[in-house]
Amino acid sequence: MHQKKSFIGIKTMIDVDKSVYFLYIFFIIGIWLIIVVLSSSITCFKIVLIPDKEVQYLYERLQTEDHMNEIDALNTIIELENYYTGVKNGLIGEPSEMIDKAWHAHILNTPMYFSFCNLTFGYYLHHIPNWTRADEDGETQRIVSSLDFHVSMFKKLQNLGLQSLNETVWTYKTITLNNDVQIKTEL
Repeated sequence: MHQKKSFIGIKTMIDVDKSVYFLYIFFIIGIWLIIVVLSSSITCFKIVLIPDKEVQYLYERLQTEDHMNEIDALNTIIELENYYTGVKNGLIGEPSEMIDKAWHAHILNTPMYFSFCNLTFGYYLHHIPNWTRADEDGETQRIVSSLDFHVSMFKKLQNLGLQSLNETVWTYKTITLNNDVQIKTEL
């Protein structure tokens, strides 16, 4: 009888080892699943960089035509890259007034902009300004009236995961910038 108890004791010990083993396996699988879920929830997005030659062109143009100082011009170009990054990743929204000036400058050099668009987006990124007859375009009206359009592009880029966005460039009104320039030229 003593051997039977011992045998049962050993068998019970083996059963305990199996259950501990299975708990260990479930624990490892659980940790692995958590890692997979967390890593998939980490935002991965395609970053858009404007080529150096185009940055130089935009830098010069923003200073000469839009009267931006060197720092404002550089910050605006960086935020234009962030805007393009948002577009590349499917975001819909408007650029700020300062970023719009950089976008206009980019568009004005049509060969450069066309090439940039084809390489970056695979299509020509149109700029549709606000105008009174825009209501006739159903697609434009659908986009503008969507709830997604009313969330600022700045907030969408933050939600996408872009770090170190320059909030000043996204919220600063160029009217103030232009008034500052007029005051300086009047002196």
